[in-house]
Amino acid sequence: MIRRRLREIADIVGGRPVGDRARAGHDEPEDPEVHGVGTDTRATLAGRLFVAIPGDRHDGHDHLEAARDAGATAALVESRFLDGGGKLPEGLPGIAVAEIRPALAALARDHRRRLRGVVIGITGSSGKTTIRSMAERVLAELGPGTASIRSFNNDLGVPLTILEAREDDRWVLLEIGTNAPGEIGHLAGIADPAIGILSGVGRAHLGGFGSEAAIAAEKAALIDAVAKNAGTAIVNVDAEVIAEEIAGRRAAGGSIVTYGDAGAADRRLLDRSVRSGGGQTIELGDFTGDVGLDGRHNAINAIAVVELARRLGVADADIARRLAELEPPPMRFVRHVVNGIEVVDDTYNANPESMRASLETFAEISTTATRRIAVLGGMRELGTRSASLHEAVGAVAANVSDEIVLVGGDDVAAIGRGARNAGFEGGLHQVADGDAAATLLAEHVAAGDAILFKGSRAVGLDKVVVSILENWEARG
Repeated sequence: MIRRRLREIADIVGGRPVGDRARAGHDEPEDPEVHGVGTDTRATLAGRLFVAIPGDRHDGHDHLEAARDAGATAALVESRFLDGGGKLPEGLPGIAVAEIRPALAALARDHRRRLRGVVIGITGSSGKTTIRSMAERVLAELGPGTASIRSFNNDLGVPLTILEAREDDRWVLLEIGTNAPGEIGHLAGIADPAIGILSGVGRAHLGGFGSEAAIAAEKAALIDAVAKNAGTAIVNVDAEVIAEEIAGRRAAGGSIVTYGDAGAADRRLLDRSVRSGGGQTIELGDFTGDVGLDGRHNAINAIAVVELARRLGVADADIARRLAELEPPPMRFVRHVVNGIEVVDDTYNANPESMRASLETFAEISTTATRRIAVLGGMRELGTRSASLHEAVGAVAANVSDEIVLVGGDDVAAIGRGARNAGFEGGLHQVADGDAAATLLAEHVAAGDAILFKGSRAVGLDKVVVSILENWEARG
């Protein structure tokens, strides 16, 4: 993690040291050494620089005393806070900057230049966190490293992850996300990756970009960042829209390895078989091994990890062993069995591609279930194509479900229309919210059933999963 004197940090971020040492009889602010950064006063901040992130709902400047009490050595604050009459609490020196986010980015860029290990950037419409989790497990074979916490992939999460990395780490894994054009280029400029993984181009954030081609161009900014370091990009080409982006960059001499199901891919999934106890076996031609995660999409994700690990010197036997040991990250197709009912929690988020993958995987792992029940919420940020894309999800659900429970309003109604139009004749229920869904399921579900929960995070299906698991376990 970053270790700098406060004045050195001030020079890096273009800020000024501030603070009160009146009790000690000094005229100048303190110059302590900072060991790491932090933003959450509920966690220990011992020795760290507290970054007072402003926000619409929460403002870090309101928690400076709590930061000091949690052990923070110093604080990074915005000048407007001090100009407006705010003060640093006694005993907490700091740095004042015009804006927190650019200052944090500048500090991360400086620390990135000191890192000796390989930095890997991961982007894509879906699969970023799963690939990062897979790679983190496999690259542990090489020695210590740092990876994004949860899904820290924005203009706060990427710098915070970099600043947590140790200078002697062997590897650093960074998720890089986007909500608007230009964001991946900006974040990749901070990360300066030597290797990039593009997990695929889908229709997440379609409302903000307008077309899949625009999304592909945005994701391809990671390839450009890697090229500046004469590095290699590992790119899923199953979506046709990425082909043009790839072709131009390959023609210009960029080092790009493609993977996926597509016939033109350099690294293809040749075969796979579902394991009865969970997970699957994959065949890539020159690599065969087990993967502890379910679903064809995770078999594809594993190809990227195999390619990455091989390039960094991990032996195939060690890659296979680590992949076989994998467990899914929270809320990403996690399977629970309670009172004879299988509950699949895939509630982290949803877009058209991940919805299809989740439903198809659910069909694979629930072949012996008495009933297969899909509990589905809506997808966000799909723009003018939202209704048709929800209807397409309904068509998939119709083929893999005996019953469908829709949670929400107009968007999930479109899933229902799509299911009926595809010939679905099973039970179709629509409820207003998660509480109503939990009530319906408590009355409706029996031993032998399998239930999938999938929808955008804003729908709150994760809370429904927690509620029903607690209630059903209590019943014994």
